[in-house]
Amino acid sequence: MKNIRIMTQIIFLIFFSFVIVNGNMVLWLVIFLLSLLGAAVFGRFYCGYICPMNTAMGVTAKLAKRLNWQMKSVPKVLKSKSLPWIVLVLMIATMIVSKRVLQLELPILLMLMALSIIITLRYEEYVFHNHVCPYGALLSLTGKGAKFSTKVDTSQCIGCKKCEKVCPSMAVKVDEKEKVAKINPALCHQCQSCTLICPTKAIRYTKI
Repeated sequence: MKNIRIMTQIIFLIFFSFVIVNGNMVLWLVIFLLSLLGAAVFGRFYCGYICPMNTAMGVTAKLAKRLNWQMKSVPKVLKSKSLPWIVLVLMIATMIVSKRVLQLELPILLMLMALSIIITLRYEEYVFHNHVCPYGALLSLTGKGAKFSTKVDTSQCIGCKKCEKVCPSMAVKVDEKEKVAKINPALCHQCQSCTLICPTKAIRYTKI
């Protein structure tokens, strides 16, 4: 499962690079829109398997943790619920102004990717995923009602919190009273990292 996800991420990263080089951003927009609609049924698979920013952030996070660069405390400005929507408006406004006024095609997605890498060098991955990324904000709206998603069988869960530690988006939380893990489909990337590490095989991708 892990190898399949990594290979899929690499393939889409190469494809994204091809799209950037050829300036065909409409094609990538189509992929995202299809993923946005698909999230209503299959969950946020775009984040876990397709998103080039997530792929770059995964590598960045490993490097940052090894060098002990990441900080636990997160500034309030990066916790604002309105921040990803502000970023989305700024992206759209920049694209319109650059194209119509400056007659330029600015690499907005590359700029957003650079921002994701910079933030992940200092903070854990969930900070960008949940509080900055405009794509994540849009996907959380359709993904929260997904028909299929990663789910915990509470009868088998032992509350070990291993799933919490590997989740890049903090979608998994162990209830302190019930001592069982619960997954928020609005945040879950469907990456299956929690499924692979669960010692009792209590987590699986299934119909909700």
